[in-house]
Amino acid sequence: MNIKTLLKTGCLVLLLASCTTPKNVSYIPNWAEGESLITAEAKGIVLKPADRLSIIVNTKSAELNNVLNMPVTSQIIGYTEVQSISQSRGASGYTIDPEGYIDFPLVGKVKAAGLTRSGLAEHLKQTMQEKNVATDAVVTVEYINLGFSVLGDVLTPGFYQFSSDQLNVLQALSMAGDMNITGDREHVKVIRTDGDKQEVYVLNLQDHQAMIASPGYYLQQNDIVYVDPNHYKKRQSTANASEITKASFWLSAISVLTTVAVLVFK
Repeated sequence: MNIKTLLKTGCLVLLLASCTTPKNVSYIPNWAEGESLITAEAKGIVLKPADRLSIIVNTKSAELNNVLNMPVTSQIIGYTEVQSISQSRGASGYTIDPEGYIDFPLVGKVKAAGLTRSGLAEHLKQTMQEKNVATDAVVTVEYINLGFSVLGDVLTPGFYQFSSDQLNVLQALSMAGDMNITGDREHVKVIRTDGDKQEVYVLNLQDHQAMIASPGYYLQQNDIVYVDPNHYKKRQSTANASEITKASFWLSAISVLTTVAVLVFK
């Protein structure tokens, strides 16, 4: 092989390398239009000890509402019962104790851990009926401190509160500003704490069937979603690799080889 052939081959390789189309940067690329798949069982957020909740009860009795909603008593003239209840909503938090119970006014200890938000609301309503506290109660349960963390190669890592009872990993990434172009879409980790153990689920966002079937697809409170950087970004962690992966490096190399080729071919 002569020098001209070598130069031609080198120029061709560099041109192809510089024009290579990035791969593995899209989500669920093979999910066909109209395709229907069964997801992992979505149980919603299951309450655990140390979870903090806001619980509001409304009945036909304003006096009973004041007791059940633990209003902040004020002696200011003109401070109405309606205002008292309204302002107490943000402050009436219940923390689930280590045994999984909350202590609710006029009811006593109520099991909360292991239930969903709607399940606890129904349980409280039935308990109040059984104890003749209220027969027409409407119970609303809201999260106060429940959330998840998104770390790694995303636009805005941080702690985010739940916006729905069934939040999946794609929605979590969107809340964090989406994964960066250099994020590894084939190895997104969901780290979940369950009692004294931790479980790690690895989701491949390019394999939609495996992704939605994973127990980590729907998030639970205190989950950590971690996005690894892809191989391209990992190579950039060294000074030399950073230089050779820059577009300016390839352009300079192509320019030098082109110049040499012109001189040789004359």
